[in-house]
Amino acid sequence: MKNFNGKLALITGGSSGIGLSLACELFSEGMSVAILARGQQRLEEAVGLIEKSRVHQAQKIAAVAADVANAAEIQQVLADLKESFGLPDLLINCAGVVKPGYAELLPLEDFRWMMDIDYHGTVNVVQTLLPDFIARGSGHIVNISSLAGVIGMFGYTAYSGAKFAVKGYSDALRSEMKPRGITVTSIYPPDTDTPQFAWESQYKPFETALIAGSDKPLPVKEVAKAIVQGIKKDKNTIVPGFEAKVLFFLATHLGGAVYPVMDMLVRDAKKKKAALESDKTGRHGS
Repeated sequence: MKNFNGKLALITGGSSGIGLSLACELFSEGMSVAILARGQQRLEEAVGLIEKSRVHQAQKIAAVAADVANAAEIQQVLADLKESFGLPDLLINCAGVVKPGYAELLPLEDFRWMMDIDYHGTVNVVQTLLPDFIARGSGHIVNISSLAGVIGMFGYTAYSGAKFAVKGYSDALRSEMKPRGITVTSIYPPDTDTPQFAWESQYKPFETALIAGSDKPLPVKEVAKAIVQGIKKDKNTIVPGFEAKVLFFLATHLGGAVYPVMDMLVRDAKKKKAALESDKTGRHGS
């Protein structure tokens, strides 16, 4: 994948956030792109933004309205896509949702919702195209996990569970596909400045917001550029951002030693929460 010109990328979750930014980046390098998401209006708006990055007239843009969690629907729309545009050279699974909250307060429906879209949505798309990639003997599959997919983050039990699942699936798939000429890449982005990040902030527990508050979310274009550069180098693991790389290293090399660090951060956050609540109680009492 060192040369994108004239090739086709399929990007799920391509109507906003990291997916849209990736579509613009790849289109600016001469690729044709197909973006897949649920909302038709947002898809149409995204097509207009992607078009601004056009470099030659032969490039194509396709907008596919579908729900990645619906396996039957995915199979149908991807069959139509292959017939109209051909088999993608690059598949990037960006579709994802996240809703933080205290574990005991998160309803089971939220756990299922995140698993259905973040994990099963990834699997549905990959498994639909995988036989064609194998028959062709080539292809590059990119699955978006998260730093929360390697470190269990306070307030993210449902999301971490789904993103750990994406990591496990991608690791095993990489092992199977490498001898067949297919590259599998896992992405572990930190907090990124996207509409999804802004939406989830309203649900963050106090401790979660405090622990993450010292780190500004990375600009979405910076994350997209890091992913594109990693794809060019056929990297199996891409971690955008210096601080994220440090956290990823600690999580993957320290083993259980990372737990005391996380526990310390949580203890400090709970102390500040208690102090804040005490201060409020004192003011109200006076």
